Amino acid sequence: MRTTDTNPLLDDLRDPDRNVRASAALSLGKIGDPADAGTLVEALATEPDFFNREYLTWSLVRVAEAATPLLIAMLNDARVQARHGAAHTLGKIADPRAIPALIAALQDDDTCVVSKAAFSLGAINAVEAAPALTNLLGRENRELQSTLVSVFERLGANALPPVRHALTHTDARVREHAADILGAIADHGSVSALASAMADAEPHVRFAALHALSNIGGEAAMEAIEPMRNDADASVRALASRISGRAKG
Repeated sequence: MRTTDTNPLLDDLRDPDRNVRASAALSLGKIGDPADAGTLVEALATEPDFFNREYLTWSLVRVAEAATPLLIAMLNDARVQARHGAAHTLGKIADPRAIPALIAALQDDDTCVVSKAAFSLGAINAVEAAPALTNLLGRENRELQSTLVSVFERLGANALPPVRHALTHTDARVREHAADILGAIADHGSVSALASAMADAEPHVRFAALHALSNIGGEAAMEAIEPMRNDADASVRALASRISGRAKG
């Protein structure tokens, strides 16, 4: 049952004037009536203005309990904006009920939706999503690569086993990206796997692993780095020498 007569505001969400739509979205959020969740969700799927979509997201967070199932369902919508908006808002709500659907959304055809779903899984702290997130390593899209680093940073050491395993992947881009993530998190439990990556056939993978070991630091990391001063690749040799020089200085 509606606790307040909000029908005029719901109509205003479809007004041609973006300012009228913005005012309606904010007012509905302040009212926070769960009965309005369905209309707010549909408005999120169609609203053309970025800032108004953020206002709608804020309003949906205010009716999170009612909105979450609707947003989960919208992850399967045919419209890209609808799926993206759903993934974004579910991350703001951070309800664990959304985790399975967000993991499934990592297979979306649209990279922006995939990136947003990954980010939202990090916001929910969905450590169980780590294997599915690891399957995204090595993608060429820079935004997605950056998002995955930040997501794994947020998930922390418990999410790292599949990333360490990715250092043995057949695709060198995956191995390099895995090393980047392990370096960003800088967990000492990753030293052994990164030390093994010093034997990688690809110089750019060895270079990334060196960076990671440098970020982690400690005696074991430095022992793995020292022999790389004689690496066949000039850039790897130079980096290893700089790292060793800083450690000795």
